[in-house]
Amino acid sequence: MPGFNSPDAPTPLTSSISPPRPASPPRPASPLRPISPVSPVSPVSPVSPVSPVSPVSPVSPVSVTAGAVEHSIDFIGPQLRARTPERLALYAGVQINGAPHLGTNVMQTAAFLLARAARERFGTPAVVRFGALDNTAYETRRCPATGTLYELSYHHALGPDRVAELVERFYGGLFDALSAATGVPYEVETYTRQQRSRTFREELAASLIRREQLRWVLAPSHGRVPVSFPCPRCGWLQKYGEHTELLSLDSDGARFAAVCLDHGRYVAEAGPGTDAWVGLTTLHRNLVKERVAARDAAMPVIVKGADWAPGCRLVDEAFSYYPDAAAPPRVFTPVILSESGAKLSKTLIREGAAQLSPGTRPWMLDTTAWPGPAGDYAHLLHELVSGMLSEPRHFERGYTTLEVARLVREYGSGTDRDRPPGTSLTGGVPE
Repeated sequence: MPGFNSPDAPTPLTSSISPPRPASPPRPASPLRPISPVSPVSPVSPVSPVSPVSPVSPVSPVSVTAGAVEHSIDFIGPQLRARTPERLALYAGVQINGAPHLGTNVMQTAAFLLARAARERFGTPAVVRFGALDNTAYETRRCPATGTLYELSYHHALGPDRVAELVERFYGGLFDALSAATGVPYEVETYTRQQRSRTFREELAASLIRREQLRWVLAPSHGRVPVSFPCPRCGWLQKYGEHTELLSLDSDGARFAAVCLDHGRYVAEAGPGTDAWVGLTTLHRNLVKERVAARDAAMPVIVKGADWAPGCRLVDEAFSYYPDAAAPPRVFTPVILSESGAKLSKTLIREGAAQLSPGTRPWMLDTTAWPGPAGDYAHLLHELVSGMLSEPRHFERGYTTLEVARLVREYGSGTDRDRPPGTSLTGGVPE
């Protein structure tokens, strides 16, 4: 399949991931969440409605949107007025390959606050929909003869129940608290569940039919956009699909032949009504997911960290090859940076190459290391991101961990009087 499965793909680093810790006993889920059931963790400290405060503002330059945008949610205004939807759905991501860092939680908190702002400014109710990326590699191995890389996803390594436990452990308490504080419901759906839907398979087929145009948009340097399928016997897939071959393709779907390192050749079908698990590149997967979201009755709004802006330019251009849908509106959130200016990254943190400033707290790198109650952490994020959203120029920038530490101290000293008795905004973090 030219372009979509080519042998000259680059080789990524192989990483080893430790198995998840045991989860706490389950509790019933609320009606609006999740789509994919999750097993909760221990109860968290409740987050009371946040009183209006005047947080210490960061020092931010005038942004290019000055005079045009009063609140960052106004970026969705043009499509909202054109479509007049009854409901909004804000889409954000959930990584499960280890504990999240602060930057991930800032983006997720912003999704809740932006949904509330949409309700208050436009009168349109909103839900936050999180996509849990259980397609992330849990384990990797290399063919000793050819050097091609094979990987086993979290879904295939752990199964849906243990994936649900990871989602709940890392995010359940925080999302529950932010939902209570903002009045915004949320849902969680794994990639595995979403890619089985008929609409996903239809949009996947539509992208494959346009593959000759899309491959130079989704991979402008080389045009390689592989599609991969796990072996039905062991779950391992060839990451870059070097030996995956497109056998047939029409509007009803596609048939592929692939090769397993252990079990040889097999055939997979990826059309509506089929259930073969499909592995896609990051930009291809996001294009298909956003095309699916555009078919929903709720108007989609894509919420991502600002580091996603270059990739979203390509996804937006890919939309232009479809006659029936415009790209959804997007809101980019502040990125948390290391001392060097690089964004916080799980890979760099794990490798000890993150170049962190002396003021970086352990919980900024691993939010499960927060020393206080989970409710305090949710309240901190609520106030911290509310400050960022207070003016577009504070939202359209990045923050070093050193600056975040300063804001946490100043928010704490300026707003403790508004907090419930016995709680501390800084969660007991030592100065």
